Amino acid sequence: MSPLDLTFLWYKFKLLFFCIYLPYYASSTCPDDVKGHTKTCFREYEMKIRGILAPQNTIISGVDAENIRLLCTAFKSGLSCVADLKSSCTQDTAVIDEELGKLPLAVAELNKLCRDDSFYEVYARNRVCYEKSGVANERCFKEVMNSSVRIITELDPSSVTEFCGDIDRLSDCMGAALIAEQCSKEAISLKDKLVRLLIRGSLRCDKSAYTVSSQNTTPSQFQNGRRSGNQGRDGTNTVNSNYLPNRTLISLLVVFIILLGFS
Repeated sequence: MSPLDLTFLWYKFKLLFFCIYLPYYASSTCPDDVKGHTKTCFREYEMKIRGILAPQNTIISGVDAENIRLLCTAFKSGLSCVADLKSSCTQDTAVIDEELGKLPLAVAELNKLCRDDSFYEVYARNRVCYEKSGVANERCFKEVMNSSVRIITELDPSSVTEFCGDIDRLSDCMGAALIAEQCSKEAISLKDKLVRLLIRGSLRCDKSAYTVSSQNTTPSQFQNGRRSGNQGRDGTNTVNSNYLPNRTLISLLVVFIILLGFS
């Protein structure tokens, strides 16, 4: 192969490399409107919310399980988008977190539920039962939490025990409504997941956490129902492992190749 052919192939290789990594390079730039971009990340998610919180057709009164699946897909996509945004806008994480705190539904609780692939099938099997007990379930939510189920409760309790006691009373009330409809044990056990999904911060109400030791669940550790600081693997601050680990290196490679092209 002649030197001219090798030079041509080298230029082709540089062009291909540049085209592949240009999107990564471009996406590493922080947008001017960080708050607006955060909202855009969850636009699809907020549209899907309507499918499980429509009047008289909520998740505790029977909805199509596929709507929940689509909601989870949009939610995961939003989290990935935000993780990318945080990696590009390291100085604006507080702004991003503030917008995340405004999202409908209990974000940490939804994140846990969406990792359970069996949930959709279980809910689909018991949907009819929730349709039958739906009016009573929503009445429970209204009487115990003093709020419509369609208005996602933002609670900042002064006492973990009091807060979790309300969660227990709501769960018991829904359980009685389900039993009255002769629902299966599987349907009745599902109510706790649904209750947690609708109340921000309710993940703290694990029995072992607030009856044996409340050190890990004191209200001061939570802000707007989300644990303050880094949330680790289970929280919305998790950086998606699928993202490229070092964008700076990629950027340098791209610049180096561009310079080679002009040499």
